[in-house]
Amino acid sequence: MGRHLLRREALVPALLLLAAGAWGQVPPGLLSPAATGDPSPVAPSAVATPVPPDAASAAAVPADGPLASAEGPLAPAEGPLAPAQGIEAAEFYSLAIPDEDIIGRYVDGLLAGRRDWLQAVRDRSLRYRAYIAKAISDRGMPKELEYLPAVESGFQPRAMSPVGAAGLWQLMRNTASPYGLRMDVWVDERRDAWRATEASLDKLAENYRIFGDWYLALAAYNCGVGRLSGIIRRNPGSDFWALRRKGVLPRETAAFVPQFLALSRILSYPGRYGLDLDWDAVPTWDFLALDRCIDLRILSRVSGVPLDALLSGNPELNFPITPPASYGYHLKVPTQYAEDVTKAIAEATMPMLQFLVHVVVEGDTLSGMAQAYRVSVDLIQEFNPRIAPRTLRIGSKVLIPVLPARSS
Repeated sequence: MGRHLLRREALVPALLLLAAGAWGQVPPGLLSPAATGDPSPVAPSAVATPVPPDAASAAAVPADGPLASAEGPLAPAEGPLAPAQGIEAAEFYSLAIPDEDIIGRYVDGLLAGRRDWLQAVRDRSLRYRAYIAKAISDRGMPKELEYLPAVESGFQPRAMSPVGAAGLWQLMRNTASPYGLRMDVWVDERRDAWRATEASLDKLAENYRIFGDWYLALAAYNCGVGRLSGIIRRNPGSDFWALRRKGVLPRETAAFVPQFLALSRILSYPGRYGLDLDWDAVPTWDFLALDRCIDLRILSRVSGVPLDALLSGNPELNFPITPPASYGYHLKVPTQYAEDVTKAIAEATMPMLQFLVHVVVEGDTLSGMAQAYRVSVDLIQEFNPRIAPRTLRIGSKVLIPVLPARSS
């Protein structure tokens, strides 16, 4: 929400111990509405029967970043677009897609000039689509909402907008906090695809209860409930499309809803719109309950599991190290690697390291930090590979490994 697509705390000492953890079930709130969630399911729009689309539709989702705002950039395609792969059956949606000219123009523009973008977004969505689809179904919400991260972030969990919206669902800090998402020195749970999905769906359900219409609920997700409420008060009796025709909506919001509906139309039926279908099994994830801090780089070396496989499921981490035990953190691991990770964590030979998180202030240098904390510059750089020694940014965070005293 906010415009599509990290901050600082004071010095925070933390003991980071790599040690054994026990497998646990998905934590409370990950498979059910969050504590602030919807007490009763929200009924989907009663305009079209929610018949499941073709086999690949459960995967569908959009691109690398937000679509261009306003109508201009997505020009209509040249000539009629024939159905791909010989599919000509009727399309069904649980959220009715109205016969508005602007939606057709977005569809044509996407297919004519952004097919690679569509394919990339759909492929990225495979990692999260099963969970998102289930969370939506459990709430009785329109199935097409699973494509909202496409227009928001292109299904990139680390997406950050110029105004500070983050994650798949592009949540602002002031929106995320009331839904229990943590944003601190260790994590930004707006980037947690699972927890952010719960929070975003709760927000959408709340919007629907306020406005009683899914198009308005989506518009409010983009521009805010307060702003949209004011527009409606000044234009009583108007639905989203009437407000759009009057030109009273923010420019981005006026484009946001039809863009979302255009993407939903394509991604609900990717095969007939010429996108490649992936017949591989949808990835699944196991959740490992941790009672210690774990350096994912060390875990990768010990377990033989690719580091990217560990980082990809946990993009909320501000460092490649899990938070202290008090967080009750659950490490998300692809099911295919779960056994290897479990064994590696249980190994008694796993190294134990203590860290401090140092927030850079004016005058700080790597050599100064190394001297103050009695470690080498090389060791600091090893745990902060992206640090630029000559251009330390004030407010940026640096992990300082603290080595245990040698026994005499």
